[in-house]
Amino acid sequence: MMEHFGVLAVALLIATVGAQDTSSNYLLTGHSTPLASSFAHQFFTLASQSAELANRTNTQVIQTYEDRTYDDELCDRDINLIRDSINNLEEWALEFPDTWGRLPMGLFWGHTISMGQYEECVAASSTHTTEIRGQYCLASLNITTFYQSVKKRGEEFSRISYKQTDPEVFELGICVPKTCSAAKTEKLLKYAITHFYGQDVMESDYTMVTEARCKYDAPIELRGIDIFAIIFFSLIIFFMVASSVYDYIQTRKGAPKKPLLIAFSVLTNAPKIFTVKKVNNPNVIHCLNGLRCFSMMWVVFGHGYMTFYDLPHINKNKFYTWVQTPYSMLVQNGSLCVDTFFFMSGLLMCWGAFREMERTKGKLNIPMMYFHRYIRLTPVVAVVVLYIMSLYKYSGAGPMWFKLGTQDKRCADTWWATLIYVQNYAFPYSICISQSWYLAVDTQLYFLSPLFLIPLWKWGKKALVPIVIVLILCLGGTFATFMLNDFTLFRVQDDHVDLRQRLTYYPTHTRIPTWLIGVIFGYFLFTRNRGRQIPMSKPLVLTGWFVAFGTMLACMWGPYWRILPDTPDSPLIEGAFFEPLSRTSWALAIGWIVWACYNGHGGLVNDFLSWGFFTGFSRLCYCMYVIHRIVQLVNAARLQTDTHFSNYDAILRWWHDFGITLTASIFATLAFEAPILGIEKAIFGKPAPKKPSPGELAKAAPVAATSASPEPEPEAKPEPVEGTKTEIAPVPTNEENPSKA
Repeated sequence: MMEHFGVLAVALLIATVGAQDTSSNYLLTGHSTPLASSFAHQFFTLASQSAELANRTNTQVIQTYEDRTYDDELCDRDINLIRDSINNLEEWALEFPDTWGRLPMGLFWGHTISMGQYEECVAASSTHTTEIRGQYCLASLNITTFYQSVKKRGEEFSRISYKQTDPEVFELGICVPKTCSAAKTEKLLKYAITHFYGQDVMESDYTMVTEARCKYDAPIELRGIDIFAIIFFSLIIFFMVASSVYDYIQTRKGAPKKPLLIAFSVLTNAPKIFTVKKVNNPNVIHCLNGLRCFSMMWVVFGHGYMTFYDLPHINKNKFYTWVQTPYSMLVQNGSLCVDTFFFMSGLLMCWGAFREMERTKGKLNIPMMYFHRYIRLTPVVAVVVLYIMSLYKYSGAGPMWFKLGTQDKRCADTWWATLIYVQNYAFPYSICISQSWYLAVDTQLYFLSPLFLIPLWKWGKKALVPIVIVLILCLGGTFATFMLNDFTLFRVQDDHVDLRQRLTYYPTHTRIPTWLIGVIFGYFLFTRNRGRQIPMSKPLVLTGWFVAFGTMLACMWGPYWRILPDTPDSPLIEGAFFEPLSRTSWALAIGWIVWACYNGHGGLVNDFLSWGFFTGFSRLCYCMYVIHRIVQLVNAARLQTDTHFSNYDAILRWWHDFGITLTASIFATLAFEAPILGIEKAIFGKPAPKKPSPGELAKAAPVAATSASPEPEPEAKPEPVEGTKTEIAPVPTNEENPSKA
């Protein structure tokens, strides 16, 4: 039975071509003649026959789904009217079969979806007195048996190392009246298939059409949260305009300005993002800005490929050979950029805390430190969560929206965990803002930081012993997790990717080692190196750079040979060693880059990474990190046409996503991040807020201005006095915000 259904699915769905026509008039479009050969047209004739049978047996029902109501009798009436109008060649009726999916190109290259014309379907309407509106559904047809019966080429498996599996379903876009429920539509579709291929080819328990994948054009009914979001965003824009006008008027008058009233002023906040002043300050490590910016671009690049894979490519199977290319390692091992951020986070945390304790004679105001951290990170995250739970659903529609536009459903039950930064443990399989696991880990490490920082301040190198022990234990934990769960060297080859992410990628305890390396590095940099440059002979400098770059290349491309077709699979222990050690090795290599640049041994590398452009760009990194994923998902989910898989096409989409993300981040920084820092400064005084400012970054922490704080002055000023209260709070907050990438 399954064999027949497999063949049918491909022939019918795949082709949607006319079936019983032996005259060879199998048509691929609904416009050709004779129309009777098109399955899309024949569907309405057969559906009418099914309706007559249903009427005789009195099996008609009325169903509801969310805000939709379906009536089988009205569905049958509309189907009959469409059938008659099609036979009469009326344009409005011909639009219904015209929008159905057709024969796809490249089925055997992974193109298993024929979307049809979504917009034409939902816009279809009758010209009769009886209103008939189109409803688009994305049906799923099982083609498993068909693929199992295909005799594959002998070289199929020699050219593909990553395990390629046969597709299980073919997705077909269909258009039916909006009065038809998913159950009714499925019944009619199965009846049509049975008519062409017999009774034994259909699995009665296989669901082809679901309400979640059906949509028709209906008036928008705003929910309470939608109205709140519209009012909220409108108020923010009003505050920005009003604050800017006030700022402008006071500037023209030469009158003093009240800090709270200019907190939302674009005239005040924009220069803090885009104005760059070189700061000659021993407390500033300029190269961190370049590292931060490149890591942020790498994050967008890697996530872009993750989304790119899910698009309706006409050559989707190209992915399986793409993973064998050296270029693909930039994506497969792209998560190393996260370790760059954890390293910088630990370094800045230690540096900022020590500056604060130096000023306060060894004291840290821990409650205020936590408070400032939360206040500075959460507004942008909360705004993105609000958008996802409200206006996101109106951001797009179509076949791919059914598949990718599901972020609001992920947030429905998990939003609260995101706002208190515990989502990496509470909901690892359904994180509201998927990339926000990093924010959770970084925030948890921030809250744990006094356990490491205070002993380091009081006991110095003696405290390094227990810190190193913790580091080694965490490395051992990751190793043991890999061995116990049989995780492989490459994520794409793992049978339990979700479990692997939950146990080794998202948890804070697996991320502590690289963060602690940053803390240790920050300790020595602050206590032994601050304010002076350590000389080193050229041979040693060259050796350091050679080892650092060699280590980074080994971490990135070292395991490449293992994924080649003729290479045997790596033993489990190899992956268990590589995962933790590659990340710590990467952090050590980044540490050399930072140390060499700070001590004048960076040469052209330091000149480039310390370029003023990166100083301004780095102030947008936090907002870019929080926003970029939702931009990528919206852009992908709005697609209604086929795409092509290639590196060039992926890079085009990267620029597309990056540009929109950058624009949205500028707005978010001006509307939320900078105003919050301005308000904080106005309420708590100059010291507390200054620490977080972008210019403050430069001073409070070794990073030259990173977050969009409301204070440009610090950047211009070399004095570290700006940061008071909890230097640690400003540093990790601002500095880490960008490191959130």
